[in-house]
Amino acid sequence: MLTIHETMGMGIIGPAAVCDLKLNQMQLASLTAAAFVGIICSSYFWGYITDKKGRRWTLQRTLVASCICSIVSMFMVNFPGFFIMKFFNGVFVAGPSFVSATYLAEFCHKRLLSRVVTHMYMFTGFAMMFCPAMATGFISPDTMQFEVHLVGSLYLRNWRLLGCSFVLPGVLAFVLLLIMPESPKFLFMIGETDKGMAVMDWISRKNTGKSLNEEQINELLRFQEFAQVKRRKSDKTILRTMANDAMPLFRTPYVGTYLGACIIMFVLGLLAHGVGIWFTAIRNRVNMQLGSKEGRTMCEILFVPQPGAMLEPEEDFIAICDDDFKGFNDSFILGCTYVVLYMICWALLFRVPRKVIFVTAMVVSATSGFILVRATDPWLQLFSLIFLLGLPGAIVGLLGGALLENVPTYIRAKAMCICLMWCRCGAVVGTVLFGLFIHRNCELFLLLVSTLCL
Repeated sequence: MLTIHETMGMGIIGPAAVCDLKLNQMQLASLTAAAFVGIICSSYFWGYITDKKGRRWTLQRTLVASCICSIVSMFMVNFPGFFIMKFFNGVFVAGPSFVSATYLAEFCHKRLLSRVVTHMYMFTGFAMMFCPAMATGFISPDTMQFEVHLVGSLYLRNWRLLGCSFVLPGVLAFVLLLIMPESPKFLFMIGETDKGMAVMDWISRKNTGKSLNEEQINELLRFQEFAQVKRRKSDKTILRTMANDAMPLFRTPYVGTYLGACIIMFVLGLLAHGVGIWFTAIRNRVNMQLGSKEGRTMCEILFVPQPGAMLEPEEDFIAICDDDFKGFNDSFILGCTYVVLYMICWALLFRVPRKVIFVTAMVVSATSGFILVRATDPWLQLFSLIFLLGLPGAIVGLLGGALLENVPTYIRAKAMCICLMWCRCGAVVGTVLFGLFIHRNCELFLLLVSTLCL
């Protein structure tokens, strides 16, 4: 949830901050991509640290640092300061974005792993419900509006408090981690047998009310012998060591599957996050139209001007200090749809092969994009756009679970972080391409991104 708040939440915070920070269109696009860029730059570093120091160790420190950077960024008074703090926010939020899945996976039996990870990613939908719900309370024109002078040119306005509220999942996660142990598989991997046994005994008592029996202890000792990775001192630089540690992923038997997963993640990120971050802005502009929308496609509503038919000027990014949004209900529907899609994927995993779910979801997503180009009914437009963006987002969790099943513990965190790094690269590319080309040829752009699903 924290990762979604800090990345996709900028689709709400950015436009609301236009007046205070005097942003132009390019600066606004840069802000929406700042956290993604930070995640890309630091992902592999955190993967390396996670496989060296531990899952819980990394989660605790990155959660604290990301929350601090997020809150500080909400009190910046100019674009450079805001951009830098959101970038560093992305650097640290990269940790929870993939370590959480790795950490959870190592408490689960392999038979349950895909379903558990898919269930965890369902909270993406709750995050996408939380953002518009909080925005309705903080910056909707029908609710509270205030402005409090703090110091110099810094004024406390609604959007700053909204941004601060986005760290709540991170604070809650940190508190819960205080009572959670380190991953037992990681402890066995590094040779910490006694600590690993203590964690497994804790799990046994939580699940069954009983401590480990002698047979279970012997089974765990055999697993520890198999899982332990010998650590050797090295005189190589840390960058050389980091590169060498990732090399097993690019050799047999993992290379083919892993490269394919990275390419697919890039496409999923481009659609779900890169185009998806503009969802609120798209629906807001559609809802701003006062003229008749009957018989008009979404692209015509967005970019074919009707004089006097907008609630604000065509120059979208002129500083207008009313923080006026009309699209939060649609964003809430998107979040609810995400939750439903994740629940459907989770249920289907009990009976349907994963490959069938994946292919079906991508075909439906592409079909929705093709329908969106020509649809004139308002509800059909809304749900075509939702399924175009939502289904690839739901498949991210499915693919992540499959990846965690097929790589060993000692490179699991690095594998997940590199794969999700490509997802974030897709998000940055999608964000930039949307901002550059959607207004030039809306229909062609939608057709191209829809074709990517196939």
